[in-house]
Amino acid sequence: MVLRKTDLNPVTKKFVEEFISASDRNKHLYDQIADYVAGDTDECPAIAEDPRFYSYTVRSEFDKLKKRGEELAFYRAAVLIYKASNRFYDKKNVMDECFLDQIELQGMKDIDDPDIRAKDQKALEAMRKTVEHFGHSLFAEFLLKAAEDYRVSISRDYSSTFDRAEFLLFISYAYTISPSLLEEAKEKLIPIYYYLVTGDTREYIKELHAIAKEVVTMQFSSNNLLTNESLYPSYIKEKKAALREKYYPGEQVKEGSLLNQKHLNRYMELVISLLYFRIHVKGGISAFLNKEEEIDRELHDTLQILFGVCPLDILSEDKRLADLVHMEEPYDLLLGLREHLLSPPTLWEQVKQLVLEDVTKSRRALELASIPMVKGFLYKTLAAEGVDLSDFQPSLEGIIQDALRRAKGSAKLANYLDEKAALEDVLEHVHLEDVQLVRQQMILLSFLPVDHPFIARLIPFMCQYKDKSNRRVGHMCFAHAFQDRLTTIIDHYRKDEAVDIQTLFYQILSIKEMHYYYTDVNEEVYRSLVVANPEMSLAQFDKLDTELRVFVMQTVLAAKETLSDELRNQAILLGLADSSKKVSGLAGAAFLQAKDKELYLHVYQTEKKAKVKEMALDAIRSLENNKEIFQELLTTEKSSKFKTLLQTFIDAEEQGPDASLTHLGNLTDKRKLTRIKWMPLERMPVLRDQDGNELGKEVMEYMLTASIDFPTAPNPLVLDLKPSLQAASVADFTTEVLRTWLDNGAVAKEKWVMPLCVAFGDRRIVDTIGQLIKEWTDYSRGALAADGVRALSFSNDLTALRLIDQIKRTIKNRQVKSAAEEALSMAAANQNISAMELEDRLVTTLGFDASGKQVFDYGDRTFTVKVSNELELEVTNDSTGKAVKNLPAPSAKDDQEKAEQARLTFAQLKKDLKNMVKVQSLRLEESLSKSRYWSTAAWKRLFVENVLMQKFAIGLIWGVYEDGKLVDTFRYMDDGTFNTVDEDEYELADEQLIGLIHPLELDEETLNGWRTQLEDYEITQPFEQLNREAFLPTEEEIKANELLRLPVESYSPTAFAKMMEKFGWVKGTPLDAGYYYEFYKLYDGMVAELKISGASISYWEGMEDVKLEALAFFPNKDAEYKHFYFKPVDRLKLTDIPTRIFSETVYDVMRAAGK
Repeated sequence: MVLRKTDLNPVTKKFVEEFISASDRNKHLYDQIADYVAGDTDECPAIAEDPRFYSYTVRSEFDKLKKRGEELAFYRAAVLIYKASNRFYDKKNVMDECFLDQIELQGMKDIDDPDIRAKDQKALEAMRKTVEHFGHSLFAEFLLKAAEDYRVSISRDYSSTFDRAEFLLFISYAYTISPSLLEEAKEKLIPIYYYLVTGDTREYIKELHAIAKEVVTMQFSSNNLLTNESLYPSYIKEKKAALREKYYPGEQVKEGSLLNQKHLNRYMELVISLLYFRIHVKGGISAFLNKEEEIDRELHDTLQILFGVCPLDILSEDKRLADLVHMEEPYDLLLGLREHLLSPPTLWEQVKQLVLEDVTKSRRALELASIPMVKGFLYKTLAAEGVDLSDFQPSLEGIIQDALRRAKGSAKLANYLDEKAALEDVLEHVHLEDVQLVRQQMILLSFLPVDHPFIARLIPFMCQYKDKSNRRVGHMCFAHAFQDRLTTIIDHYRKDEAVDIQTLFYQILSIKEMHYYYTDVNEEVYRSLVVANPEMSLAQFDKLDTELRVFVMQTVLAAKETLSDELRNQAILLGLADSSKKVSGLAGAAFLQAKDKELYLHVYQTEKKAKVKEMALDAIRSLENNKEIFQELLTTEKSSKFKTLLQTFIDAEEQGPDASLTHLGNLTDKRKLTRIKWMPLERMPVLRDQDGNELGKEVMEYMLTASIDFPTAPNPLVLDLKPSLQAASVADFTTEVLRTWLDNGAVAKEKWVMPLCVAFGDRRIVDTIGQLIKEWTDYSRGALAADGVRALSFSNDLTALRLIDQIKRTIKNRQVKSAAEEALSMAAANQNISAMELEDRLVTTLGFDASGKQVFDYGDRTFTVKVSNELELEVTNDSTGKAVKNLPAPSAKDDQEKAEQARLTFAQLKKDLKNMVKVQSLRLEESLSKSRYWSTAAWKRLFVENVLMQKFAIGLIWGVYEDGKLVDTFRYMDDGTFNTVDEDEYELADEQLIGLIHPLELDEETLNGWRTQLEDYEITQPFEQLNREAFLPTEEEIKANELLRLPVESYSPTAFAKMMEKFGWVKGTPLDAGYYYEFYKLYDGMVAELKISGASISYWEGMEDVKLEALAFFPNKDAEYKHFYFKPVDRLKLTDIPTRIFSETVYDVMRAAGK
């Protein structure tokens, strides 16, 4: 029997147990391990490497030792994990925890940062302690393995240049602690790194000279360098010769001596990593450029030589290197254009501004550029700006021909466009398969006018061209490139005999769902194309796949203002005959809403399907003269079934509207009764007509079966029954229908229950579905939750819209959130106001009167409740005039029923007020963040007429704005007046724009004046406004176009995400294994992007904390947030970001990080 040590502290004991459990080979050493970790012995147990041991299994308990400050136990636990680990990856993870994570390179900063120096010392001390606890030999072993791993990572391109500089910093620390540590790893270290760290200046400089000489005297074996691709060979050769003459006069290019691209890349990465390291050591770029030491002068010369030979490659590694080299040519512009134009998506307006910033510079770039896409865009943009290019060769047409002839598959297309080949001859020889290349070719062609001869020949080619792979690359790229002019092209070539316009239209429309992200076409382009050409859309309808038929049907039917009745009816008839239930459902809904006698008669008289004929009769019932129509149809009807049905309708009309309810059984689709077998109709609350008469089961059957094919909106014909039904009875009935559906598992197939129940139900339905939306979201039923949100929009109760607004702000599931935004947008559109204005109108008074009071009746006594300026409920006993905290329990003298109802109402009021304060605080803070303005009338309607919103208005400082600039400030007072910072009365004029001021907009005197006034009146702001922390970009940040002061700590992936979402940010799209790497916040016309190290959308125990990596701003063309993909080159200049938006964005991140 083995006795185990029992006097360990709980954290240490837990680690030892987890370690033993994870390492089967070492479990016999329990007591020795426990004594060692606890510090009872200095002798480390003979730990064996264990191939089945994985360090992550003890990570949680290991971290606890670190967080609790158990230094001795932590380092000794680290030794155990290191020794037991069989893989270098696990060994390195241990060292990450001990010290590697604390090694942080300063990077390309211009000034010395005291915090960085403090971190250097902290990392060095952590490394010193690690060496002390691990022992010299064990740590030397790790250093050797790290050097070997580093060499492998370089050979396989696993490490970035910055990573290599950090490795250099690591070995410099090791040398500082003990020079002998480096000696044992010398053979595995890159020689130039070793010479620099150990101070061997002569050998270090010799290595630099060897690199520089090879670069200028050897031929390059590859043309895949960015420089070689972007500039003409003759120009590069000339530059290289000039460098050779300057630095190595008399040296010639050695014939047959080749420097392959891999070695050249290594040289560039090596020099740049040395540069990063030396800038860190010197304390910034400026100190490095002083060149006080020979090693820095030689390094700078070597960088300049490399830049002279490979300028674009150097800049692509780090654009900030432009500050360290002498640059006479527009290499930075050429690189920027290359990144914008060759790596989709392209933000065209931004690229245009880049070219027009310096026309002279761009003119020189046009001369140097060898990439057709770059050259063509420069030519087109400069010509449009009025720059004289009459003497420039090649012309835009020549540039396009060059682009086509560079690829074997499109060379003959160039001949055809130049009228040197016939269409029939080129169709079988042209192959447009390379998406990136064809995209560029088509974009170049799109720079030409629509009536250009090249385009006039391209269009017939696109009509007849078919690729062998059926990937439709050519047509995708054509639609992508010409997307802004597709409708114009169709119109222009509609009557051209050489163009089969129907085929062209089909070619364009049929690829809508096939686009890659880099040949994306805005859906609005296709929508406009269909709306402008409904006849062609319907002519090609049967050829399209299901999703496209749905799109065409939705688009055509939605174009009510421009669509003729004839085309609408044609679309409906096509849809009714469609095999897709979704398409036929759309057509069916439009059919019932058409109120078109001729259409209904046509369908009834020509349709063979009984189901559709019955629907036509059902639709005729909605017409005013339906009796006469039924009688007319009866005279010619031959089917006994439909004769009976027609006579039933006629009889029902003669007996009055209520009688028609009793004949609904004849309209019920009996085949669908099996779909509602789960619904026990015999036990359902009875339905009654307006006179209170009980209705038969057939009304229930009709309402339910007629709703089955309407999963997203109530059936209009079922809605027509509403005036005939007693509201209370149908509300009880639908409440039970919803409950039964929920009891049966809320099967998504029967989700039609929700819009039906919402349309006919009362507050009970709204509250139930509102609660379910939260539960479904939490339990991974986001799609059903989104359907629930849409269903709520069919309620006539404003409570439902308020609930949707609350869901939009509090539920973070993107699918549900989007559904809420969609529902609010539809409701706003119906009222012809903006979504924000609708949200303002949804703000309730919670039952308080104009004086801000509510009376609760106990029968014998009453209590008056009002809201304080701090938005808390205050209760007064009217009998005594004394304040009480809550409504008391009823006394014997009170009316028990009234008192109990009052207490229930009061309890609900407390919940509603708390929720309202939360939602409105978020709304108002978002309004401050995003610079929302109200008109004077809208502001008074929201903040003066609503007694609860008055409380918010009183605690905030408001501004009057003109053209986005603050021109005046004021405060709303308890007595309904306005005053200034000097406490003078203020007159708020009509037709003003009013918004919440930001402290950055105020001078110090005004800001302090408002602070003093609020303090004097003892007013607490509902959220930080005047004392809000403000941020402005630094000079370095302006140069880099990103924030350079992100917190460096690690954060809980769940807590950080929760805070960011609270401030209105959304998570990026999940990628492999459900990890996302960005947060986004949308502003008007731009989006802020925060990059993180990566977090999973699902949480599990031991998930790694996240680090913040980069914060920048980009143009926002995706207001619906379908997806975002940004390139660093697309960053907006920080000087173009409004100061309020910049400050608020940084403020969000700092708050989420707990700063």
